Amino acid sequence: MKSVWASVSLAERSVNLSVSNLKDRLSDYSRLEHTIFARAEVRDVYAVVAGAGALGNEVVKALGLLGVGQVLIVDPDHVQPSDLTRSVFFRQSDYTGRNKASALACAAETLFPDTKFSASELEIADLGFGPLTGASILFSCVDSDLARLEIAYISTKLGLPVCDAGLGTPDYSHGRVSWFPGKAGACFGCKLTPAKRRELLTLWDATIRPCSDLAEAGAAPSTPTMAAIIGSAQVELGLRWMMQQTAQSETFELSLDQPPRSVYFRTPESSSCPFHADSSRLLRNLPTGAETLLDLLKTLGDGACIVLDWPIVTRVRCLDCRAQWAPMRRAAVVRRSAVCPDCGSRSILEQESIRMIDECSPWARHSPAILGLARDHRYTIRFRDEAA
Repeated sequence: MKSVWASVSLAERSVNLSVSNLKDRLSDYSRLEHTIFARAEVRDVYAVVAGAGALGNEVVKALGLLGVGQVLIVDPDHVQPSDLTRSVFFRQSDYTGRNKASALACAAETLFPDTKFSASELEIADLGFGPLTGASILFSCVDSDLARLEIAYISTKLGLPVCDAGLGTPDYSHGRVSWFPGKAGACFGCKLTPAKRRELLTLWDATIRPCSDLAEAGAAPSTPTMAAIIGSAQVELGLRWMMQQTAQSETFELSLDQPPRSVYFRTPESSSCPFHADSSRLLRNLPTGAETLLDLLKTLGDGACIVLDWPIVTRVRCLDCRAQWAPMRRAAVVRRSAVCPDCGSRSILEQESIRMIDECSPWARHSPAILGLARDHRYTIRFRDEAA
């Protein structure tokens, strides 16, 4: 037993020496000088990584190794013990219980000092458009189709290219990387069947839904080996497609089942996807961060309305104990996870939600924070005489 612990200790020292040696060499990017990933190209890249699980860890690692200038990591979840065995940066026991985005940014910045890392402990849909407007690319490492659809909406509104990836099949031997160029080409919503798109839109886009009994499927576990392969391919392909300004949606799929195989195909823009028809509407910031929504409307003239990106639930009632309260949250969050504060029931009836605000709305006289909206956001504007 003593020799076993001696071997473990020696292995730990070897890892520490390797990491230290790697940190000393990371400032030398000359090996990439004559490639598409030359330092002059990647140091100006601002990448957003949505999801800090196994895939997100691998994407951050690859971005740091390439010397990308700035990385924002977005994830509301916390590190669980199971994450330690499949996420390359979550190896220290004191990371357990910490927010994933903050823990990943903290771990990565010690290893990649040439990259500026930051973190947001929010869902990507709650972040607001402000932090995303200067981004070069968004790497989608989320584990649900609902989150991917929210990212597709953001992408088409801002013209922000997205490189999405996921792992699948019962033994997790399959991976997929997809490119969505923003407004110019197909988005994730275009890939969905009309029925699936309608199901997801009902969850987060309908103004009123009777009660919150629709729960998303749990996230599938991922193997660290497939996460490493697909996460690396996601960065490689995503940056290539971005730098080449690829205007069509591309997908690469890899399966390591017997026999190993790969597939490459393109997805056309769907005429039934609602995101592209609405992507050209005017986006405006608040005059200052402390202003109300009415202050913004007054700058736009008569007939202006603010179209919220997703409905905000303002009043609900518990069907079991009849308690009422004001969640002031996105409808998708309420429908997915609302619990009665009095009795703990999940049988929730939505009584009021809002999707549009004009000068006559009582909500216009409040700051965005009252409605649970991000302070740094760009709002969609339409006018009364504009076709819906």
